[in-house]
Amino acid sequence: MLSVTMAALNASQKEMNVTSNNLANASTVGFKRSYANFGDVFSNDPASNPKTAVGAGVLLTSVARDTTAGALKATGRVTDLAIDGRGFFVTRDPAGTANTYSRAGNFSLDAQGFVVDPGGFQVMGFNDIAGTNSADLKPVQIPPVIDYTDADAEGVPLAGPDNGNPEELSLLQRFANPNGSGKIVLQGISISPKGEVQATYSDNKTYTLRFLAIGSFPNDGGLKATGNNRYTETGLSGAANLSIPGAPKAGNIMSGTLEQANVDITNELMDMIRSQQVYNGNARMLQTTIETVSRITDKI
Repeated sequence: MLSVTMAALNASQKEMNVTSNNLANASTVGFKRSYANFGDVFSNDPASNPKTAVGAGVLLTSVARDTTAGALKATGRVTDLAIDGRGFFVTRDPAGTANTYSRAGNFSLDAQGFVVDPGGFQVMGFNDIAGTNSADLKPVQIPPVIDYTDADAEGVPLAGPDNGNPEELSLLQRFANPNGSGKIVLQGISISPKGEVQATYSDNKTYTLRFLAIGSFPNDGGLKATGNNRYTETGLSGAANLSIPGAPKAGNIMSGTLEQANVDITNELMDMIRSQQVYNGNARMLQTTIETVSRITDKI
């Protein structure tokens, strides 16, 4: 009896921990709630009679993730993005060594104009709509200023800001300054439902800089959570299928919008009350068992 009661207490405590984490993240952008799965335990004694076997308690079998989309909330900020449909934003760690995936689109521009998440992970995209593999991924950068210190007759910069990053020089060559020198300054940004990132500069021209990348998986629930609303692929999730927004199995982008947590506070509180009642009931059972054993021991 003691082992059954202890197993029940342990299971109830873990369920309350899961529910508490859901409630704590009810306001976290793009958060996906978790839920506990339990299984009953029976005696594994081969001599036991299956007709009279008594259960041996309960066991936490898994903590699964609810991958359904949360509600969408308009913010009016261009770099706040939500995916209307399946898929994840593709981000890369500051060291540039590994891709991570997220539904949280609360992005901003850093000092160099890279689109980043709150942890500094760069949002990835493609140069054009044909990009479909990891080798084609490039950081999404929207330079705040393009400085033409010199240019040829066609306006292609011969010298300019160069920090040794070939990708930065490639990006600068997308622009053409008819004056041959000087600066153009960022005036505005737009991001289309198909993930086309466009920037308008003080030369009154609008340039397409990147197409956002979307990663989709055969099994979203198999992704490994790494914290800060980021996930990495696993054998259970299957390999990422990279595409632009709007492709098969990839939703469209909604700029100026964020996906909220898929946590229903009322349901979570009801789950917490139920788990607490189960815990309290088993705690009383444990106390009764201890008192009974103590009385029996005293009489021996």
